[in-house]
Amino acid sequence: MAKKSTRRLLGSLWGYLLLASVIWLWFLPSIGPGVIAILSGFVVLYSLFQAPMWCCAENRDGGLCRNNAYGILLGCHVRHHKWQKIKMAVRQQYWGKLGRRVFSGVGGQAATFSAFAGMLSACVATATLIAK
Repeated sequence: MAKKSTRRLLGSLWGYLLLASVIWLWFLPSIGPGVIAILSGFVVLYSLFQAPMWCCAENRDGGLCRNNAYGILLGCHVRHHKWQKIKMAVRQQYWGKLGRRVFSGVGGQAATFSAFAGMLSACVATATLIAK
């Protein structure tokens, strides 16, 4: 039986474990591309909405918020910060600013890498599934 703190840590980092298993599944010929595409989709959803990282929304004093947030698209517990990050993701003129803020911490870098890896894996698995 695992300790409660270990279960909580694994519960918050399940997407990274899933990404590692998706990479491992690519080398098993018995697993079909449909399963890999679905699991890769879950990795992307985890990265966008649940991966632990800093908020990095702009405060009233011009600094960046360092509260804990979840995912690339969601902010911290402050309602304005949640909407600020979603607006930055939707409006094209703010994509560069959002990218700089997401890459400001290790959590954001890991979430972004796993989102890109998941999208690439899902696209390749879907193309493989269609080609068959």
